[in-house]
Amino acid sequence: AHEPLVLPASLGAAVQALGQRSGTTLFMTLLAAFQALLSRYTGQEDVPVGSPIAGRTRRELEGLIGFFVNTLVLRGDLSGRPSFADLLSRVRETTLGAYGHQELPFERLVLELRPERHLDHAPLFQVLFVVQNAPPGVLHLPGVEVEPVAVESGVAKFDLTLAFREGEGGALHGTIEYSRDLFDRGTAIRFGTHFAALLTAAAADPSRPISGLPLLAAPELHHLFHEWNDTPAEFAEEGLVPALIAARAARHPEALALALDGERMSYGDLAARSRRLAGHLRALGAGPESLVGIAVERSFAMVAALLAIWEAGGAYGPLYPALPA
Repeated sequence: AHEPLVLPASLGAAVQALGQRSGTTLFMTLLAAFQALLSRYTGQEDVPVGSPIAGRTRRELEGLIGFFVNTLVLRGDLSGRPSFADLLSRVRETTLGAYGHQELPFERLVLELRPERHLDHAPLFQVLFVVQNAPPGVLHLPGVEVEPVAVESGVAKFDLTLAFREGEGGALHGTIEYSRDLFDRGTAIRFGTHFAALLTAAAADPSRPISGLPLLAAPELHHLFHEWNDTPAEFAEEGLVPALIAARAARHPEALALALDGERMSYGDLAARSRRLAGHLRALGAGPESLVGIAVERSFAMVAALLAIWEAGGAYGPLYPALPA
């Protein structure tokens, strides 16, 4: 299936200006944003993207009938937390290097590299990127009017294809072609909005690291933070947790409160232990608006510490011992 993606003229102008400052073409700048987005989605630092090239490197081939198109594999290097400006420089170097070897047939490259082959996807790359900058040809036939007609093949050649062409007034008209075995329409639409958001931020400040470029536009942010987060619930005003535990301990001190690996602790013991620790924490300065870290394995001591911190009026921050320092 296909989904349109239109970048407004203002963004197109910003992208062109960024390319002029960076010494990159429109193709290189858009490719960098495409690879940056794929890296953000996948967490990969090596992002290979395929791209067709005309293959008519000589003037005498311009008007020759025949299929000269070859496919290049452009590897995006996003290692080392680069800024978008850094990535642009890498993409420029990679792209120019690929242009210098564009006559090597893609099939020969596959034969030489011998990647592990699968019938469900293409070798070496699974996403394609295209910028059509050649003016559309006009066919004049005597007594016949000719106009282009878009034909839906119903088949996606790759998992994902992003194609752009320059429109009137500087706008960039794109098409997202995707395999419906892998993606649905909502995913394709979000891909387009994320691409536009990332490109807008990158054009405004290319010194920002790729990992810090925003992907969500204002409507999606509102949907995420306000609509999905609109989950109020009514709670009975029975008091705070430490008070509830203390009341339970006063009524049934021998009742089972905790069990772990065959050991048991009653409500009376838990309340007494947390009360003593709360007094110690207050003596150390714990209280409202204070944060107390807990570095302890899951245990009775951890539960008692949580209750003690709450009883002292503070908040706890779990520091899991198994995690790196």
